Amino acid sequence: CDDECSGLLISDMDRLYRIIADVTLTTPLPPPYKLLYRFENMTEELKHMLSPQRAPERLLQLADSNLESLVIEMDQLHSRATKVSADGEQVEDDAARIHKRAEELEQFVRDTLLRATGNRKCAASAPGI
Repeated sequence: CDDECSGLLISDMDRLYRIIADVTLTTPLPPPYKLLYRFENMTEELKHMLSPQRAPERLLQLADSNLESLVIEMDQLHSRATKVSADGEQVEDDAARIHKRAEELEQFVRDTLLRATGNRKCAASAPGI
C-alpha cells in the first residue's frame, strides 16, 4: 500500500479509538428517541384503530344508518321526479289546448274580417245605399 492508503487507515483507526475512548459505560446511554417516537406513533394508530368508534360493529351500524337515510332520500327524490313529470305532462296538455284555442280564435278573427270587408264591398257596390 502506498503512503496515501496507509494514512487513511491510520486516521480511521485514530477516529475509532477516540469514539471508543469517549464512551464510558458508567454514564447512562441516551434514549433512542427515534425508536421511541416510532413506538408512540404506532401506539396512537393502534388506539385509533381499536377505539369503539372504529369497531366493526359500530362501522356496520353506521353504514346501515347511512343506507337507510339514502333509501329515504332516494324515495323522496323519486316521488318529486314523478310529480314534476306529471306536472310537465299537464303543462304540455294545457299548452296544446291553449294553442288549439288560439288557432280557432285566429280563424274566427280572419273569418270576421273577411265578412266585414266583404259586406263593405257589397255595400259600396249597391246603388243608393
